[in-house]
Amino acid sequence: MQSKVESIGLDGFYQESELPLLLKHKGMATWKDGTVQILDRRKLPFSQEYILCHTFEEVAIAIEEMVIQGAFSISIAAGYGLALSAQVAGASIKDIYNAASRLKKTRPTGLALSRVLDLCLLRAKNAIKNNLTVADQIIQLTDLIASDLAMQARRTAQYALTLLNDGDTLLTHCFPDRSYVYLLMEAKRKSIKLNIICSETRPYLQGTKLSSWCAAELGFDTYVISDGMGGSLMKRGKIDAFITAADTVCMDGSIANKVGTYQYALAAYANNLPYYVLRQSGPDMENINSDSVIIEERSGADLLHLEGKKFAPDGVLGLYPCFDITPPELVSAIITDRGIFDSNKIKNYFDAKSFLSNQI
Repeated sequence: MQSKVESIGLDGFYQESELPLLLKHKGMATWKDGTVQILDRRKLPFSQEYILCHTFEEVAIAIEEMVIQGAFSISIAAGYGLALSAQVAGASIKDIYNAASRLKKTRPTGLALSRVLDLCLLRAKNAIKNNLTVADQIIQLTDLIASDLAMQARRTAQYALTLLNDGDTLLTHCFPDRSYVYLLMEAKRKSIKLNIICSETRPYLQGTKLSSWCAAELGFDTYVISDGMGGSLMKRGKIDAFITAADTVCMDGSIANKVGTYQYALAAYANNLPYYVLRQSGPDMENINSDSVIIEERSGADLLHLEGKKFAPDGVLGLYPCFDITPPELVSAIITDRGIFDSNKIKNYFDAKSFLSNQI
């Protein structure tokens, strides 16, 4: 089965040709002739290269090695990866569950990946029960989730734009994924001028390579700074708001995001500036507070190299927790597809309808 690609974007509103690469079908992960095609974001912005994954293990390695980044983008790649496990001749439901377990271990902090895989497992069980092709069913569901998440992201962006003023300068950290890019798209559509400052985000430079590229591609004045400059710029009155995504939002309003977010949130609070969190799908019911959040620890060697070249002296070790926790009192608002919430009231987002449960 071939995943459906149309001229309309995943959001159902913008044409595919209008969208920056990272919002397009091909800018994420796609199902292509029985393989998963993933844009290698490590090579951006100067080279658009794709890898083809033939097994779920290859998808898992691609996620671990940062070929694809962003909580929701990696969840789509994982969904298609699970379909690869299902199309193997003689694959049992146990084999598919084992593949899901492996894929879940690739990025433990964000829960979007686990949620998508759990939905795909339910779809797989139903497919077996009803004598349907399991891989096709997982692909269909993953396509649907990708479209649903894109629509959520655009709605979140529309709410976020109501908090901003024409001419505002925004600081962002890491790559805030689709809600951030849709924020730029919606601002451009409404002729709202924004200035974008992107912290470089060591060691993979997502701010330099991805966040800045999307903003510049859409015509906004865009600047890159080192990860240590944000507080000083806030104090000097050069920034109007700090805005990021979040890999985890706890029910008490604590958030986990790329390491470095906490120090910027502190600086924003000290300088009476708002810190807005884009979290299109609301809080994670699994995490009452930050005590249960798993902080992924990546190899310290990542900090001793830059794009494959070592620059630290021999004998020096790296220490690299990927994420940090920002408490709710430092978060001005959490912006979702259902509206804008005070951080300590984000649990009000929840209702009886679970994440995409009607699509199983």
